[in-house]
Amino acid sequence: MTEQPAPLAQLIHHLHAQGRLRVWSVIVTILGELAEPEGGEISMSALLELCAALEIEPQAVRTAMSRLSKEGLVAGRRAGRQAFYRFSSTGLEQYHRASRWIYAAPQDIQHWCYGLIGPDADLAQLQKDCAARPPLIFGARLACWPDAAMPEGLIPWRDRLVIFDSAPLIFSDWARNQVFPALNAESCALIARLCGALDGRALTAPQARVTRVLLVHFWRRLVLRYPAIEAPLDDWPLAHAHRALAGLYPQLVRMSDGAPECKTRFKCVTK
Repeated sequence: MTEQPAPLAQLIHHLHAQGRLRVWSVIVTILGELAEPEGGEISMSALLELCAALEIEPQAVRTAMSRLSKEGLVAGRRAGRQAFYRFSSTGLEQYHRASRWIYAAPQDIQHWCYGLIGPDADLAQLQKDCAARPPLIFGARLACWPDAAMPEGLIPWRDRLVIFDSAPLIFSDWARNQVFPALNAESCALIARLCGALDGRALTAPQARVTRVLLVHFWRRLVLRYPAIEAPLDDWPLAHAHRALAGLYPQLVRMSDGAPECKTRFKCVTK
């Protein structure tokens, strides 16, 4: 196997260092990141070649594709001896819903609202109601969100909140410690650091495609688990990773000969 540039080799190592690899999840990333904007489908031979660069065995790929097909997320067709795969209508619907978060532009949010959650509130139910777009929770009783719009799930809870729009003078260590341990800070730091190492570096088209898959895969896993990707904290890990990826991504699209529509992803920092 051709030796990879050091930052790319580190990304591949990180992929396999997180416990048992969910190959089906990597394939979902490949379908969304590469196949969907390039006609919607990918051949099994191209998928196997890409996964080989990711050090994923062919049998693991075939097993994962079988699982995705059985779950109705992927549809296949044959042309001669070649097999091609794409998202099914169900898989495509899920992809489009997730892509709004995955490929959102970073935001520079300056104004925030805070809501002190009353003692009679059912926190489990509140979190369930806000699952689609959760506020940031400090210390279990303080919700925080950009002041442009209250999260829809919080609206029915307004009478059980004390809402104010002035930020605390400081966020003490106890408040940070309530939030940061829930994040995969290692992946955030890896994305930010290796995006910096790759900025301005020349890659071959196959290397750039593999890099796109890996960075977006790590980011996808973060942002879909922690949709509140911004926070009123200077050292917020997700924001650093988001900005680093958005800055590098256009270079990766260009070097990988990516589809023109990919250029609109992570397009700009919005205020």
